[in-house]
Amino acid sequence: MSQPAKKRIGRPVKPPGKGTKRVSLGLKVNDEIKDDLDKLAAKSGRTQSQEAERLIEIALRFDELLEGMRADVRRIRDGNVEAAFRAAGYTEARLPDGRKAWLPKGYLPKQSGFVPPAEEED
Repeated sequence: MSQPAKKRIGRPVKPPGKGTKRVSLGLKVNDEIKDDLDKLAAKSGRTQSQEAERLIEIALRFDELLEGMRADVRRIRDGNVEAAFRAAGYTEARLPDGRKAWLPKGYLPKQSGFVPPAEEED
């Protein structure tokens, strides 16, 4: 005969909210991390929770960036350099000597003295 499930003690876990609603996150850390967090919070004027959230957000964005870089490195390693540049938002341009250059998004070539061939004066 099976045993009935034990009743869980404490408040039931709620699903995460949508939008900007703040939700609680239980977290255990070692003494060294706690001390570092306290120092950062005091220095920035944030609460421990605000500082922890900021650091977690930075770590998540950094992981996304690294994963994107890994994908680009894989493309470059596989010989798809042009695909890697395009995926990263670069634009192909030709230098006056005919060589190919890759310009980052938002780069204004005229600031460097580069003039696209269509704009050259005869």
